[in-house]
Amino acid sequence: MSEQCNDIVGNDEGILEDDLSAIQEEYRRKCLVESLLGPVISTIFHVVMIVVLAIVITDEFIDPVADLEVVMEDFVELALEEPPVEEPEVLEFEKPTDATTPVLTTVAVEDVQTDDADQEDTNDEVPSTDDSLSDNAISDIVVSPSSFTSPSVYGGRSAAGRASSGKKFGAKKSGQANLMKALRWLKRVQNPDGSWGENGKWKAKPAMTGLALLTFLAHGETPLAKEFGATVKSAMRWLVKDPIDTKSSHAYHHAIKTYAIAEAYGRTGISMLEDKMNKCVRILIKGQQAGGSYDYNYSRDERRQDLSFAGWNFQALKAANAAGCDEPGLQDAIDKAVGWLKKQSANNTFQYSNSNNVPEGTGGKGKNTMRGVGTVCLQLFGEGDDPGIKDELQAIAKKDYAELSWEKPPKHSLYTWYYATQAMFQAGGKLWRPWNKRFQKELSDNQSEEGYWTWPGHGYLPGAASSLTSRVYATTLCALQLTVYYRYLPSSKKGDAAKAYAKAQKAAKAKASATEKVMKEEGLDLVD
Repeated sequence: MSEQCNDIVGNDEGILEDDLSAIQEEYRRKCLVESLLGPVISTIFHVVMIVVLAIVITDEFIDPVADLEVVMEDFVELALEEPPVEEPEVLEFEKPTDATTPVLTTVAVEDVQTDDADQEDTNDEVPSTDDSLSDNAISDIVVSPSSFTSPSVYGGRSAAGRASSGKKFGAKKSGQANLMKALRWLKRVQNPDGSWGENGKWKAKPAMTGLALLTFLAHGETPLAKEFGATVKSAMRWLVKDPIDTKSSHAYHHAIKTYAIAEAYGRTGISMLEDKMNKCVRILIKGQQAGGSYDYNYSRDERRQDLSFAGWNFQALKAANAAGCDEPGLQDAIDKAVGWLKKQSANNTFQYSNSNNVPEGTGGKGKNTMRGVGTVCLQLFGEGDDPGIKDELQAIAKKDYAELSWEKPPKHSLYTWYYATQAMFQAGGKLWRPWNKRFQKELSDNQSEEGYWTWPGHGYLPGAASSLTSRVYATTLCALQLTVYYRYLPSSKKGDAAKAYAKAQKAAKAKASATEKVMKEEGLDLVD
């Protein structure tokens, strides 16, 4: 078009110069308008299209605010599911129809099968767990100083733990079936008030109830267990209510009761048990002799030191410590106990008592019934590698093993075997294997069809209130031996014992008491 404009301007047709200039100017203006009109129209068109598309898109995907509806929901905290077979399934309890005879709904309970071949131990090393393990795992076998320097001390008592450690350390299925028979017999003969045994000249109820509760706890039973929950709860309730008495029966019953309450608290975290545990432990701390031992009725006169009585107190001290008890003086009491025991082991004088005023560690002969007591207490206090107990372990393996017979038993057979079985298990290896096979066979061959055991050599224990009380005593000692595979699993870390104890205490204190919470929800408090 610009070429056309130039051609017109160069025209020679005789048009006046002024007219020609006007025509040229008008034409240039039209040419300019025509050149700009296309881009302007195109720009306007695209702008309009963009606006239209924007309106369509935003209108399609953005709802008006007025259409929004806000709904407030309560936050529900979800609990993580436990791994299968980790713990017994929580039982739906029926509320007790009577304060002393709680009733359970009928639930099918897993039983031990006996038609399979018995398991055999294939391991010669020391049994152990590690601090990092959960309840359903067992660590590799390593040398262990103690079962009570680990927060996972009860780690073997779950269903998976029992199966795993039982297989590893030689628990026969027939032996575990015998254990179940014993637990069911104990359940049947429990008194309506939750206790076991009878009181008489020898105050039996607190001691028998404590031993029976320890037996159920050793098998992993709690107040929420399927088959034995009501049995365990009733026993706990009775022990909490039982008044503190340190005079009757030389106070053996107080030591055993404290042992059971402390372990029950460590397993369940029930606050009422903690209060009773603390009160009972104060007696143990206050009644300990300056040198670390104990005597009847918590006499502090060191002219008589009784290892048999002291042994139950030592076990109660370590159970309280493992449960997180923070009574002032508890750690000092444990340290004194360890010091006293190590003096005895250094001189091979695990004797019953020094009642003949023989200076400590300088005379008297060790006694077969006391070898296991002193050895087990040192093992459980973290001194399993103490040089002094090596000879004691060898004596158990030789002399006590030779007398491990129901036909010709030693006078205090079950008492001796209760400690010896634990000592051999903690020692492990070649000491444990023959003992394990022998003691299981003796118990299996001599259990009654009903599930109880009697004392070898006679049907009752002299001094007990009745033959039933004697059967409870014999049955608990035998049953506890059959739980040895998972009852106390040693720690694999030597480390600083004080730090380990502090860790165990912190873990126990921080533990939420799920058992107590569920019991309250179900109306199953320990108090009426």
